Amino acid sequence: MRKPNLQNYWPLLLSLAIWLGIDLLTKAWAASANLGKMVFVDNVFYLTLHHNEGVAFGIHFGQWPQVLLSLLIMAALLAYAMQQGGLGQRNGFLRLILLGIIMGGALGNLANRIYLGYVIDFIYLKPIPVFNFADIGITLGLTALFLFTLKKKQ
Repeated sequence: MRKPNLQNYWPLLLSLAIWLGIDLLTKAWAASANLGKMVFVDNVFYLTLHHNEGVAFGIHFGQWPQVLLSLLIMAALLAYAMQQGGLGQRNGFLRLILLGIIMGGALGNLANRIYLGYVIDFIYLKPIPVFNFADIGITLGLTALFLFTLKKKQ
């Protein structure tokens, strides 16, 4: 197996670092801002601090199994990125950006889970459960990657 050229993966690393930075900075702000309930649209959109000890939709199954699952998913995403071949492949730039955003979000939530024992969520948009920028990156990144892959196969 040939050693991957890291220069072919700079979009992944850059988008990962940017999304991770945005996520951690906004979580730190939310934790220190004493938000209470900052209402923008009554009963629809507001900011509020929430400590989420579960995974998606508040499902609980223990901190360390969640950490292990997150690490396995990160490894799978990294393997997928390497298998795709980086910038040398058709549409590689967009795919790497999306993977970086997904991985940046996953790392942001993983860092919270390891260091705090919970994930800081603070954005409430009814009827969606409280979420954060990591969740936005993971959700939109996976959706875009899925649609991109689906379109490529047609």
